[in-house]
Amino acid sequence: MKSAGSRAILQEQLPPSNAKKLLACLSYGSVSVSITLFNKAVFSVYGFHYPNFVTTLQIVVSILYMHMLRSIGAFRFAPLTARGAKQILPLVFCWWLYVISGVTALRYLTVPMFSVFRRSTTLIVVVGEYFMFRKLPSKSCMGAIVIMLSGALIAGATDLTYSLPGYIWVTICAISTAMYLLLIRALKDSTGLTESSLLYHNNVLSLPIMASYMLIATNEVQTVQAYPQLNNIWFLMFLGISASQAFLLNLCIFRCTTINSPLATTITGQIKDIVTTGLGMILFGDVQFSSKNLFGISVGLLGGMLYAFFGYMERQRQKRQQNKV
Repeated sequence: MKSAGSRAILQEQLPPSNAKKLLACLSYGSVSVSITLFNKAVFSVYGFHYPNFVTTLQIVVSILYMHMLRSIGAFRFAPLTARGAKQILPLVFCWWLYVISGVTALRYLTVPMFSVFRRSTTLIVVVGEYFMFRKLPSKSCMGAIVIMLSGALIAGATDLTYSLPGYIWVTICAISTAMYLLLIRALKDSTGLTESSLLYHNNVLSLPIMASYMLIATNEVQTVQAYPQLNNIWFLMFLGISASQAFLLNLCIFRCTTINSPLATTITGQIKDIVTTGLGMILFGDVQFSSKNLFGISVGLLGGMLYAFFGYMERQRQKRQQNKV
């Protein structure tokens, strides 16, 4: 008869089930859609143009949540060591840059344009996976990526709300997001840390970087005190939800990337971008339509749908081959 300890070890050695993999993708997709819309509401609807303050608040709330969950035994993380901090500093920098660039880009771009340009993350992940893990997607997936990028170029060239700062920030966001996803997988394999430990260490190391940047490079600490709606209960609710969802989003990204792969997380991102684009067109009044711009967005969406479909079919084919072995 096997002991409880041996059963636990056996369970850890078993690969995650398809249900767990699917749940990880669904969790990441739904939380990502939600936080994008809530962040956009905070910046556009309420005019709270303080992305660095919002990011710092998100980090603080995330750390508090992790300690609260740890106190009730629902979350575990290893203590941070000097050696561990040195190993994950590249991850910390990429995460910090990805968050800052994302929230800043949403100040300048509409949700549909933000989503279209974020799809370039996929190409960077594909290149990174080849050099880091010697993995290449199928020709069908590569064709879908070309369609996505074509849609982004058309949409950008015909955007009536043209914003060069927005395009620069969303490009930085795409590059740093791809590097973040790739480093999660690489560091989990090389350090032996669990996803919860990586998440906690990432937030702890990011806090002094973010706080220093906000205090030295911006005047947000002074100007945020003069914001006229600090007593607005609805604004505070939206800000609180945005800060809380940042923790959930990071947890879901880590979970989806480690259980599946960086490419699977990216495929999920393509699907959620379709939902985000549709909701962004409906919920916010900052989208100025033109036939060419709408065509570009539609081409990008089509590429995302094809990429998600081909990626899913490729993963199913790989599973069948593994089962035959």
